[in-house]
Order: sequence, then C-alpha cells, then structure tokens
Amino acid sequence: MKALALLLIMFVSIPYDAEQNQKGISLYLKPRAVLKSGEVRASDILNWKSNTDPILYSDLKSPMVVSAIEIAERLLEVTKKSGGDDATYEIGGTTSNIVPLTSVWGKEKLENFLRNELGKNIYFTPENFKIYYEGPGVALPEKNVTFVWRKFGQNIHGGKRIFPLDVMYEDKLIYSTPVSFIIEEKKEAWFTKRNIEPKEILQSYDIEKRSFFTSDHNTEYDLENPVGKTALNAIPEGMPLQRKQTRRLHLVERGSEVSLIYTSGNIMVKVRTRALVSGNEGEMIDLLNLSSNKKLKGKIQSAGICLLGGV
Repeated sequence: MKALALLLIMFVSIPYDAEQNQKGISLYLKPRAVLKSGEVRASDILNWKSNTDPILYSDLKSPMVVSAIEIAERLLEVTKKSGGDDATYEIGGTTSNIVPLTSVWGKEKLENFLRNELGKNIYFTPENFKIYYEGPGVALPEKNVTFVWRKFGQNIHGGKRIFPLDVMYEDKLIYSTPVSFIIEEKKEAWFTKRNIEPKEILQSYDIEKRSFFTSDHNTEYDLENPVGKTALNAIPEGMPLQRKQTRRLHLVERGSEVSLIYTSGNIMVKVRTRALVSGNEGEMIDLLNLSSNKKLKGKIQSAGICLLGGV
C-alpha cells in the first residue's frame, strides 16, 4: 500500500516540475547594486531565493550597467558550466547599475582632493585654512569613474562641514557618499599675556596681537585695540579676547540718567536728562530733557553730571 502511494506522488509531481521548467523561472532585476567587493552574486542584483547563489562576475573594479537580457544569458551560462539543470529565466526590469567599492581612500587622499577642488571652484587661499578628515577610509569604485564634490557654496569658513562626494560613470551619477571634514580658518585676535581680573582696565603690556587657526566660526573676537577697555569678567592668560569679554566704559553711558546743571551767579538749575551717547570727562554729548523731550548739549563734568552747553 505504501509503495502504491509513493508511485502516485511521483506520477503527480513529475508533470508539475516539467511544466514549471517549461515556463521558466521569474526573477526581478534590482536597479542598483552597491557592493563591497568585485564579486557579483545572483542575490546581489536579483530577488534570488535559491540555496545556491552563483557568482555572475568576479574581480570587478569598474562600475557596469547590465540589462535584464544580459543577466538572463549570464545566468544560463553559469548554470550550464556548473552542471545544473537547463532552465530559462524570465527577468523583469530594465537595467541595473553595479557599483563595486574596491578602492579605499584614506585621510591624506581625501584632504588633498578636497583642497585641490576648493581652489578650482571658489575663492580659496590654502594658507588661510587647514582641512582635517577624522573618519575611517571611504570605499569607492576603482576604475573608469570621475569624482565630483558637491555643495561648495560661494565661500568657505571654519567648522564641521559635510560634502557629498559624487561618483560619475559615463557622465551619469551612479553613487554618492557624504564625507565629513573639520575646517580651521586663520583669524587674528588680541591675546592676554597674563591673567586678567574682573573690572581691570587693560594696558598695552597685558595683550598682544596674534594669528591663529580655529574651527569656531561663530565666536566674535575683538579686533579693535582693547587698551583702555575694562574686563567684564576674569580672562585667563593666553586666551583670545572676545567682544563680549571687554567693554570701553565711560563716565556717562548712553541711556543713563544725567543731571544737567546751569548756573548763573547764585542761581543753579538742575534738569533731569538722559544721555543719547556715551562720553568721558570734558566731552560734549547730546542729552534728552525728560520733561520736555527736547535735545540739549552738555559737557561732562563727572559721573552722571553735565554742565549745560559747557558753561
């Protein structure tokens, strides 16, 4: 009875397999395959589900574009060489871009390539910038391709910058990878030669002007001679002065309330005003009468005190 059942199963299954082979195997061609080596297997570019995964191409160093017909023929050729069953392959899709990443660019090559291309595309003075790549090696195709940096903009500045590196094959973009750099820009600033205490007035022997490289693009450094300015907080030795760290203080500060005094003989008149500009002793400044909103002029006599018209 068991033998009869086995014969019945074989009888039913044989025509089914024959029908399947007659129709062929349906597959779909992937539009792109980015590979870490030069070896291309069927599963890399097809929705391949067989236990065996034949090698279609090996030692590939250049990108290539293959059509569905070419892959069907290649599969048939490889299958015959391996002694497999004769089969036909029906492959959907049009073409596939195969991109083997067989070359690795290191730190020096990436930095030099970016530096050279910057000089060709924008106003770039190499002596004013330092470029650092701090990531791992970047895998790229080895042959028959050109490389193009994207998103340079009109100028370059310090900071962390990410530039996409495009890979062109036969004048078409086939692959792109973002590459991150640290760019340091040459700047000038005044540096402290000793520790500066809060509210200390800077003297010429406290500071010196230097050039330096920095990736900080946002900090505003004090480019004016800071002699005579007051430190608003403690500043360590050897630090570049920032605008927010010092200020040139005045006897009368803009916006502060000032007593404007007029004297004639034994008569003295005091008027409440507001300073429209800052100034020091002996300087004429504009004042606003807080009662009449009229503008007046006064000569600074001391902190918060002005004489009308310099009288």
